[in-house]
Amino acid sequence: MLNSLFDSSTVPLLQKVASFAERRHEVLAGNIANISTPDYKTRDLPVAAFQNALKEAVARRQPGAESNGANWSFTAPATNPPLAKLFPAELFQATEAPAGSVTFQDGNNRSIEHEVMEMTKNSLLQNIAIELMNAQLNRLQAVISERA
Repeated sequence: MLNSLFDSSTVPLLQKVASFAERRHEVLAGNIANISTPDYKTRDLPVAAFQNALKEAVARRQPGAESNGANWSFTAPATNPPLAKLFPAELFQATEAPAGSVTFQDGNNRSIEHEVMEMTKNSLLQNIAIELMNAQLNRLQAVISERA
């Protein structure tokens, strides 16, 4: 019963966003740690593919759900694949990032500015996802304790 309550909210999607951001943070930190390593090629997660999967998951919302996003309802499992199929493991695996405009003589394609900027944007994304999950769970707790 509790699983169906969470599945009908945005919590599962927000959990995927937070997990993706956590994994991406690890990859970006590895890029920064290897900034001086000869022949190191920066790596990243497939951000665009994750965003497309997230858009598809949001699009599968049932018509008639409230527009404020508080009540999400996904279609029946027979017509809607589980989130695991929408967010395959490949989305959480790092691959070599496309080469930037400069490759150094040591074969490294480093850009500390780019990596720090991406890490900052990623941290903000994770913070937003966690804050939204906290807000939903606080609302759920208020309803359960009849404080709403």
